[in-house]
Amino acid sequence: MPAPSPTVRPDLRHTVTARAENLPGVYRFLGPRGEVLYVGKSIRIRTRLLSYFRGEKGGREAELVRTARSVEWDYVPNEFEALLRELRLIQSFRPRFNVRHRRRRRFAWIRLTPGPAPRLVATRTPRGDGSRYFGPFPASRALPRTLRELAHVAGLRDCPDKTPIHFADQLDLLGTPRTPLCIRGETGTCPAPCAALCTQEEYREGVRRVEAFLTGASDELPRLLRARMKEAARAREFERAARLRDRAQRMEDLQERVVEFHRHLHRLSFVYHIQGAGPDEDRRYLIVGGRVRHTFSGRDPTHGEVLGASPQRLRRILREPPEHPWTLSSAQREELFLVIRWFRQRPGELERTRPLEELLT
Repeated sequence: MPAPSPTVRPDLRHTVTARAENLPGVYRFLGPRGEVLYVGKSIRIRTRLLSYFRGEKGGREAELVRTARSVEWDYVPNEFEALLRELRLIQSFRPRFNVRHRRRRRFAWIRLTPGPAPRLVATRTPRGDGSRYFGPFPASRALPRTLRELAHVAGLRDCPDKTPIHFADQLDLLGTPRTPLCIRGETGTCPAPCAALCTQEEYREGVRRVEAFLTGASDELPRLLRARMKEAARAREFERAARLRDRAQRMEDLQERVVEFHRHLHRLSFVYHIQGAGPDEDRRYLIVGGRVRHTFSGRDPTHGEVLGASPQRLRRILREPPEHPWTLSSAQREELFLVIRWFRQRPGELERTRPLEELLT
């Protein structure tokens, strides 16, 4: 097989060869009108940029070099800052050659509605309506089905929000007999608060079971499905057992995604210190709730002004009420997931962190 033909752009290649160094940084290819075509990052800028000129003819890298009219780069002290800056530039310019980070990802939340008979709803647009939200996480088409299954096993309704509710312990002067308004109520898989077949406290017990499941306090609901699966298998109802097994697995996967996200979110509040080769390359990142709220340069952690922020400003940041994920913009959520992913993939980096209070002592 013949070797790939090198991309011919001697002007750009000469610029990189003459000026670029193998340091961490972020680079940008610019088009004929100065528009940003592509943003990338590397811990060795020179090596990464030169690799574009060896791209296979007809490939994406060769097309990028052929279209670009110039290339520029900025050095940064470390890979973490390169990742942050790359994400922010892509979110800002939306370069057409970028795929990752360019498109705004769709996020989903689980909404536990307010009211006397709460429901479980999948939503992409959280609101300050008194609901309790769990998330966010990347949207999935399977989420509504999993929430219906969760409602069934917990004993919550999944009918429309406007369905009239009549609990068994409510005073009914007319004494009108009521019948369930859906097949679930008729078959006994729904507590049927529409037909006064349960008390308000009985329904609230189902809500508490769902809340315990979504906060990670209990795995009762998937365990219940697993027990039913074993009963079906013993009765040689293998198809039903397989359906129950799959439902339990979907619920366990959902719980892991929701609970793990919040565990990481609450742990990620600290000062993250990355020491550089020289005093000007030292960086400390003030991370609160998974978000980078401020970046300091310099090595002395006891003098706020040297670090680039006064003690008063630091106290103001730390005293702000925690931001709920659903109040963040799409770009802020992307950065939040980037920080979570960084520490999840590199747990050893947590050894470089210190409690937030050390900045104020």
